[in-house]
Amino acid sequence: MASANPYRQHPRASSQRGLPALGFEVVPPDELEVTPIAEGPTLIRCSEAGVGELEISLFGGGLIIDREGVLHSRASDEAGAPAVRVSLPGASGYRANKVESGPLPYLYVFAVAPRDIGIDAGVMVTVRCKTPTWAAADAVLHSLRLITRIGRVPTQPANDDSGVTPIPLPVIGRKDD
Repeated sequence: MASANPYRQHPRASSQRGLPALGFEVVPPDELEVTPIAEGPTLIRCSEAGVGELEISLFGGGLIIDREGVLHSRASDEAGAPAVRVSLPGASGYRANKVESGPLPYLYVFAVAPRDIGIDAGVMVTVRCKTPTWAAADAVLHSLRLITRIGRVPTQPANDDSGVTPIPLPVIGRKDD
């Protein structure tokens, strides 16, 4: 099911675009069409026709001073809904979700970052899907690994996320908030 080719954005490539020096790696399932985005904070769009789309973008600022507050605000503001704490295999932060109208009514926004206090950047994952659950988006989220400027790829949940239990599958469509 998983693609043999992971998608990797190196921190250096991010900074060359004028974005924070943070990268990531994901392994999209074969059913997803993966489209790199050439400009702006959005780096990749994964889509499955008629089912859903997932975008990954970078943001910076304020995480060293108020990591939790910035991540909470980013997720909540982007979704227009309350956010709850999450821990993914490669990062931790917040998730907000709501149901809108349209062909892809279910919206999930994840604002996550590594625990490295020297990294003033985070990753925003925005998922829009037709139904409350989408297995391909879950697979991408569970494959997410953040890459810092010194090349480390954290593989443990949140690097040091005491008190937060990693979210099991499915991530999309959970009723825990």
